[in-house]
Amino acid sequence: MCYNAYMNAKKYLKDYRVEESVDERGRVIKEAVYIGGDYVFTPPVPTIDKRIIMCLSVLSCLAFVGALIPLTRAMQLVHVILPFTLSMISMYLMVGAAGSLLFVKEVMTHERAETISKRLPPTSLITAGLTAVAFVGFIVDLIASAGVTEAGDFIYAVLVFVVSFSSAVIYYKCRKMKVIKLDPEGDNNSQGG
Repeated sequence: MCYNAYMNAKKYLKDYRVEESVDERGRVIKEAVYIGGDYVFTPPVPTIDKRIIMCLSVLSCLAFVGALIPLTRAMQLVHVILPFTLSMISMYLMVGAAGSLLFVKEVMTHERAETISKRLPPTSLITAGLTAVAFVGFIVDLIASAGVTEAGDFIYAVLVFVVSFSSAVIYYKCRKMKVIKLDPEGDNNSQGG
């Protein structure tokens, strides 16, 4: 984990320059100044899509927590609960990226643009996939057990479906998200990382 953080910091190191200045007491103050250029998403993400993505990610979280509340038979099945609980990791990253997307300015730094564009689509796809596996596992067990379930199982199934569907919609809206660098004149000239 620390190695990845170090490599990411090293990757964006060339986007900064250290400037020195002297304060009124004569101390030298070093400050990192961003010189990496401006980046934008292509195609641009409309504000309404940003809000929809954020609302769906929050809905996914609420449905996820809601599905964990009732103690049901589905929660005791390893092939159902294991993929569902593993989706929590990707969902956490998805919600963080969706929040960053919602509050990011139109023109952003290289690191911010790449973090959002490289995190949001795969984490939403992984979340949708894992929760879909949990949903299908529940349906298969429901068929195999000849319909022996509790009322909470149906609530669980509906909430898992909500998580999976919401994550799939987020992926659909973000799948073509790319980052490009703006040249000094404001025209697009090159692909970002």
